[in-house]
Amino acid sequence: MAHESYSPAEILRLIDNSDERHFVAELETGIVTLSRNRQYFKGYCFYSAKRKARELHDLPIEIRTKHLLEMAMVAEAVQLSFGAKKMNVAFFGNSFAHVHWNIVPRYGTDPLPEDSIWTLDHKLIESHFLPEQEFSEVKATLREALSKLCERDRIPISFS
Repeated sequence: MAHESYSPAEILRLIDNSDERHFVAELETGIVTLSRNRQYFKGYCFYSAKRKARELHDLPIEIRTKHLLEMAMVAEAVQLSFGAKKMNVAFFGNSFAHVHWNIVPRYGTDPLPEDSIWTLDHKLIESHFLPEQEFSEVKATLREALSKLCERDRIPISFS
């Protein structure tokens, strides 16, 4: 039975209104993209299911299981890449009803490190763009960590 999937370009546009510069990698069940404007939390990214699904339980069990394993690996890659003190992983889908995860590294230097990021001023969170050179370095660092973890866990990965 055929199923509908999103392309990486569609994911970029629908999840964060971003473009190909923000694409990090494609895994077996999902797409990793860096947030274009939430880099106050350096490494903030999204992991979005390729298969169209409104809720996590809408994915077939085999895909759901793989997707959750991959999502955890993406969070691990972010933590390893940027030395986060704690990782926050959130699934909402209110503004775009599709399975996608906010993967947010938390640092001891956060204004409120023990609170949810949603308690912070949204202008602080949603208006922090990295200079192009630094953004490229963040992306390269994350790709390197993902590559190593995918090799370790035998997960197919593509950077194109």
